[in-house]
Amino acid sequence: MLNALIILGIVSIILLFLLLLQIHQIRGISGQLKEIKTKDTNTLLYSYGSGKASAELIGEINSLISEMQRIRMRYRQKHHALDQMMINISHDLRTPLTSAMGYIHIIRNSDLAEEEKNRELAIIEKRLLRLEELINSFFEFSQIISSEKQPEREVINIVAVLEESIVHYYDDYCDKGRKIIFMCRERKLPVNSNKNMLLRIFDNLIGNSLKHGIGDLTVSIDAAAGIRICFKNELCSTDIDISHIFDEFYTTDISRTKGNTGLGLAIVKQFTEMLGGTVSAQYADRCFELTVSFPVK
Repeated sequence: MLNALIILGIVSIILLFLLLLQIHQIRGISGQLKEIKTKDTNTLLYSYGSGKASAELIGEINSLISEMQRIRMRYRQKHHALDQMMINISHDLRTPLTSAMGYIHIIRNSDLAEEEKNRELAIIEKRLLRLEELINSFFEFSQIISSEKQPEREVINIVAVLEESIVHYYDDYCDKGRKIIFMCRERKLPVNSNKNMLLRIFDNLIGNSLKHGIGDLTVSIDAAAGIRICFKNELCSTDIDISHIFDEFYTTDISRTKGNTGLGLAIVKQFTEMLGGTVSAQYADRCFELTVSFPVK
């Protein structure tokens, strides 16, 4: 009987010690969590003991903390991008509007001949059309990033869609003494896609080359593994950050006065991914190469 009481007492002491150890570990974890919550830190929890259960618990908590830290970092990046976006939108909208108002002031307060007035009115119209273009681009992009609706699809010939875009820009390239060189061995490549979205992708890429490129634009299609459409030309500017060209409002025009919203390639990327494709870019020795790829089921 005495031995049983001694054993029971020893077991009770051991259990009490383990309980106190657990309480100490829980209090330590609680203190660490309070510090992590109140301070801007990337610190993770560390274990007070070597128990397997405690280690597993701390491991799970650290996974949640790491995810929370990643979410917080993404939020900061988005917040910074939103601030920059609002600055850019404000600047882009203000520039043509201020210019148009300036010309209106000239017409009202100057004794201009009829021919001069018509010339000033033509400039005002051009500035206001530019303003309309900017507003439409911003509105379109906001719809893209906020919409969760999947695009309607049908089987279409992607070669014909690309040719339609090329024909649309043919005269514009000729006016600048440039050409669009189209290379494709196939006359028909069916894909399950959306024609209007494909047209916008191709129009943006060809128009982007017209605005920022020099020399001829080479457009080629490779259908060996899926469909890869490559747009290749030489750029006017050498100041380009290839890692940011698909970012919203990115432009090499620091003063933002050359009529570039910085949304063209961002829309290309959004539309391409919505259609299940990918887009990539390479730049070396002033040669810019952009590739749009779509899988073929």
